[in-house]
Amino acid sequence: MKKSILVLCALAVTVALPAQVRHEMQIPDIPGYKTLKGDMHIHTVFSDGTVWPTTRIDECVWEGIDVLCMTDHMEARLQRSLNKGYLDDRHVDRNTSWEIASEYAKGQGVLVIHGCEITSSKMPPGHFNAIFTQDNNLIEKAKADAGKDELKGAHNAFVEAKRQGAFLTWNHPHWSRQAPNETVIYDEHRQYLKEGLVNAVEIFNLSDGYTPEGHHWAVENGLTLVSGTDSHIPMFRSINFEAGELRPVTLIFAKEKSEGAVREALDAHRTVVFAEGKVYGDEALLKALLEACLKFEISQGEKEVILTIYNDSSIPFVLGKAAGSEQWVAKRHMYIQPFEHKKLKMKYNGKKLIPKDAVFALNYCIENFFVDAGVPFVYCFQ
Repeated sequence: MKKSILVLCALAVTVALPAQVRHEMQIPDIPGYKTLKGDMHIHTVFSDGTVWPTTRIDECVWEGIDVLCMTDHMEARLQRSLNKGYLDDRHVDRNTSWEIASEYAKGQGVLVIHGCEITSSKMPPGHFNAIFTQDNNLIEKAKADAGKDELKGAHNAFVEAKRQGAFLTWNHPHWSRQAPNETVIYDEHRQYLKEGLVNAVEIFNLSDGYTPEGHHWAVENGLTLVSGTDSHIPMFRSINFEAGELRPVTLIFAKEKSEGAVREALDAHRTVVFAEGKVYGDEALLKALLEACLKFEISQGEKEVILTIYNDSSIPFVLGKAAGSEQWVAKRHMYIQPFEHKKLKMKYNGKKLIPKDAVFALNYCIENFFVDAGVPFVYCFQ
């Protein structure tokens, strides 16, 4: 009897426990490069987050994230609730979160990039990330040396980070707490750009979403596009995985999966941002990504052309017929979900038969792909 009860209890526990299935984002490589999925902005208990660094790595493994930038604030102390018996928050080593995460990540397929967030309460300058840093304590000291002068302190920190070889990103220019009415590109930011102290703009942030002004400024000035979750809490509290949601990522097209190759790709602006079902990036990169994700077959008969499109990625595609192919009568709008395939039947200008000299070329606006703020990408199927 006792044995039966134990078996029943074991079965009950088995049924009650949820299956630990990875919720991996799948994006194919493009020709000549590996497509690495990166979160360029995140926090832990070593600033004002509630998550231990090793948990951040577990989240990446579960979601298929390849690159994680540890960017704890320079100005926020270790959460006091976790201080007892571990660290005196007056003597926090600003490199510790990266050290813990990078050691834990060994052998797990996650590249952990050393970084920090240089935080100013006012705009300008706002918040900046520095990644590929060497010693965050020196950056903190450079900022603190300016006392209460936030502009000077931030500039000091940027200069020190750059001296260490860092890559600098202007974070969430549209953050409502610092830009409550409109997003402004200040003269100070233009000066930082002239001094080589801005390499990228964070055009999407999980808290505040997409910044069209930041996107346009990045395109206008040849800056790299990046995205980050800026998460301070466990990822499952921000992303509804059960509903199929994905964290926003920077897709980095790197020659290989290594820290050096990631840096080379960022410096060369080989990135696009994938967030909330939309993709933002350079036209050539968007074209390469689309052709890597979508496989299509064209079958032309006497009366119609059948275009079959296969989506082999986690990216959805929203298509709207564009100008330049009016002679082909086709569906004006089409939505292709991740890992779905669809058939599109077309006739030639309402005629029963397709002329023998007709050339098939069908332009579609990819309505969720953007080359600039409000400017969608147009692709020709042929």
